[in-house]
Amino acid sequence: MKNTVTTGPWHAGELALQRVVGVEQQMAEIGSKVMRPFLTPQLQHFFPQLPFVAAAAVDSDGWPWVSLLEGTPGFVHAPDEGRLELALTPPEDDPLTLLLNSGANVGLLGIELHTRRRNRVNGVFRGSNGQWQLDVAYAFGNCPQYIHDWSEMKSVEPQPGPALAMRDATLSQLPATVLAHIDQALTAFVGSYAHTDQGVQADASHRGGQAGFIRRQGNDLMLPDFAGNRFFNTLGNVLTSGRAALVIPDFVSRDVLHLSGEARLVDEETMGARYPGAERYWCLTPRHIVWRPRAMRWRSHASAVAVEAAPHGPWQALAPSTLQRVQVVDVVQETPEIRSFYLTSSQQDKALAPFKAGQFITLRVPRLDGSPLMRSYTLSGDSRQTGYRISIKADGEGSRYLHSALQVGTELAVSMPKGSFTAVGKVADRTHWVLLGGGIGITPLLSLASELTGAGRGPVTLIQSARDVAEAPFGEELLDLERRGLRVRRHVTGSAPAPKGWIAGRVSLADVLREKDLNEHVLSEQVLAEVQLYLCGPAAFVERYHQEALELGLSSKQIHTEAFGPSALAQSFTAPVAEQPVEISFVDSSVVAHWQPGESLLKTAEKAGLQPAYGCRSGSCGECACTLVQGSVSYPEGVTAPERKILLCSARPAACSGRIELSLD
Repeated sequence: MKNTVTTGPWHAGELALQRVVGVEQQMAEIGSKVMRPFLTPQLQHFFPQLPFVAAAAVDSDGWPWVSLLEGTPGFVHAPDEGRLELALTPPEDDPLTLLLNSGANVGLLGIELHTRRRNRVNGVFRGSNGQWQLDVAYAFGNCPQYIHDWSEMKSVEPQPGPALAMRDATLSQLPATVLAHIDQALTAFVGSYAHTDQGVQADASHRGGQAGFIRRQGNDLMLPDFAGNRFFNTLGNVLTSGRAALVIPDFVSRDVLHLSGEARLVDEETMGARYPGAERYWCLTPRHIVWRPRAMRWRSHASAVAVEAAPHGPWQALAPSTLQRVQVVDVVQETPEIRSFYLTSSQQDKALAPFKAGQFITLRVPRLDGSPLMRSYTLSGDSRQTGYRISIKADGEGSRYLHSALQVGTELAVSMPKGSFTAVGKVADRTHWVLLGGGIGITPLLSLASELTGAGRGPVTLIQSARDVAEAPFGEELLDLERRGLRVRRHVTGSAPAPKGWIAGRVSLADVLREKDLNEHVLSEQVLAEVQLYLCGPAAFVERYHQEALELGLSSKQIHTEAFGPSALAQSFTAPVAEQPVEISFVDSSVVAHWQPGESLLKTAEKAGLQPAYGCRSGSCGECACTLVQGSVSYPEGVTAPERKILLCSARPAACSGRIELSLD
């Protein structure tokens, strides 16, 4: 909720997650419109109809609790737009009872299960002796999603059994009946809070899914988080406080379970499982538990699972991972914007897979919201070493996040080395290896130079092109390779004078190749035939020198390229992207899903429970290529797919396309 440091009704945790998924600006505009500091007439009429409300508060030790406060409809009343009055005396064994004191910050959720309506009110409790009021700080509606088709509530006389209260406990200490209560749950309510400049702000929210959507894993509970309003009230609170609470009611047996503990956002790799349809996951490790059998006074039953929840789940174990677990052992600042990260295996009995110079690995790094950030980077180190080195330039949101997230000691998962931008085999001994890199494109070429220099496979020339000398990494390494026989040319293309050892202006491939030819004007066929040219850099850079090489007389088989950014040598017309959901049929598995604006077709497939191959998730590696059977797609970032294929990670349905059919095989 509102923090005076921000310009909207969001605190730092909510803002951080909104920023991760790219909706911060959108939420800034929406927030002030929907998060009102008063009760609308609709809300004033809504709350008096309810037989119960969910309420959350925080105890003196910083543990949140959430419960269901029950009464005869009308026990919650709105005398005006600024407050709710509550006539209630909660049971003594309810863990929330002792927290409902005058001055307590309370989060309230009103939910009418049989109509699927729900609204939240956060504020400060006032009063005593069963007569309370909640002074409204914020009131806002929630979309009617994941609320099952419950029958209308019927009042019954409570017949509470003996309560079980456990402090500093674990799930493993609970009896089988309580564990079964968790496993069979269809509905739960979450209590969470955040510290803001206005103090502790508590919040209550609802979660629903198919039976089993709350997964027990040892002493942890894993919960999927589905597509919603992108406010991130609950997960933003979890991110900032690291704690949360659950109340799991059974409206048939009237048993209710309260759990309070540590909470964190997690990814699929951490859990070893996925829940089809989930966008992210969070984990609760209960520390304090209260079990109250037959304690509720209202009974209902679910006649149908919520239409939004029906396609999702159940939990699926992940296939054995081919990812390698690594640890950052050193970080070197190469230039003001480029850092090198040295990685070794974090498993003592398992060495890292060997790689060929020029190959890349894909990093899987959990982001703030627990979803993985997938980025591919070329290995810049010597292929004869046992560890990996990647060198990352901070020039985008993902790379900047990696600069901040990857510290010495950080553990992460990486793919096996991949890629064919490697030294070709079966070439003549007289091969002239020409390696031309622009900017950070020097990284795979440095690895290739290390592998080829002094290997008896022919002379090696490396050309480094940079706009500014200060932006050029690996100066000492290049000098060392030069002493071992590497021919080095360094070009600076900016306006500043070229310092010693540098050549001013753009690279001329013809000049580079003439250094091997006695004829100063015309390159001989023999000189050209010996060349193997490797180009890496921004797409425009690669395209320029690819064309120059062809004009000089090199064949396409002699030119090896790796571009980044919108990485295609021949850019094609990009059709407009669809603005409405599009039906996607995966013909191999008979699965039909619906693409949503803003996501890639790879994300659509994963949400549908499929596991297509992928590597970089940015359109560079080609691992996610599949066959387009019907329909048409667009590539907003200018990526070009292999012939008769589409790249799932980058493709979106074109505006002119109807139903799309894909074959993943």
